[in-house]
Amino acid sequence: MTSRWLRRHAHRTANALAPRLAARWATDVFSSTRTYGLRPDDVLPLGAVPFTVHGDKNVTDGFLWNENATQGSALLVHGWAANSSSMHSLVPPLRAQGLRVAAFDGPAHGVRKGDQATMTQYTHAVGAVLDTLGDVRVVVAHSLGSIAAIAAIAAHTGRTPECAVLIAPPATLGAVLERWDGGGLRLTPPLVQGIYHELHHRNGVPVSHWDLTALGAALDLPTLILHDPGDPMVPYEDARTVTAGLKNAQLTDADGGHTGILMNHTTTTHLTHFTTEHLTAPHGPHTHLHTHTHTHHEGIA
Repeated sequence: MTSRWLRRHAHRTANALAPRLAARWATDVFSSTRTYGLRPDDVLPLGAVPFTVHGDKNVTDGFLWNENATQGSALLVHGWAANSSSMHSLVPPLRAQGLRVAAFDGPAHGVRKGDQATMTQYTHAVGAVLDTLGDVRVVVAHSLGSIAAIAAIAAHTGRTPECAVLIAPPATLGAVLERWDGGGLRLTPPLVQGIYHELHHRNGVPVSHWDLTALGAALDLPTLILHDPGDPMVPYEDARTVTAGLKNAQLTDADGGHTGILMNHTTTTHLTHFTTEHLTAPHGPHTHLHTHTHTHHEGIA
């Protein structure tokens, strides 16, 4: 008997005897940030320095490349169950444009404590990093990180980024949940409704709130959508929906599937062309951040 079978059997029993408990259990699985493995070693990426993030208890620091750049910052926002290292391939092209590049591990992601998080927590963390940096000109986000990024930008009261790049973005969290295979659990309609209720409770807003185009409706933000038509995790139709729903978005195809797209040369090329077009002049005075002496071991990005 496999652990997947045992979990399904145990959950079926719980679902029959205690539906609310079953919904909490299933929501824990859906909210897992460790789907693809345990937390990585606390290694400082090659060429980066750490910086302190203010205003968020779940994300207290991040990484900076090109820390003394005077052209403003680019912020990288990773996808769910990934970490900042998944975005490292995008650091060089942004550095080459004279930008300071920032990345961080989201709540309960990467080196953070915990193994579950909410979209509300992730959005708040992105907002805290935007506030801390103070001069973000471009945000580059992947997968569910795209929803958190757009939600944070929309709620941000400081300087608005000049453009955004969303890579393989899902249109809504609800669509992600509807496509979810259950992680070994048998998803009956009542159980799915229970998950919706539990996610509402944990996030403080209903699942329907996490709609990328609704969250970004008021933004007139030049946005590049990069998506592989053959993406096996997020359908290409989501990219079309996002592109049509935002005021100033364009859709460009790129290969690599859902995660390999981040390392594809075509992605780098499109990213460079788009940001070069929309970042035409320095954005103003450079924000000086508090970087701290690290105790990490040096590693390779």
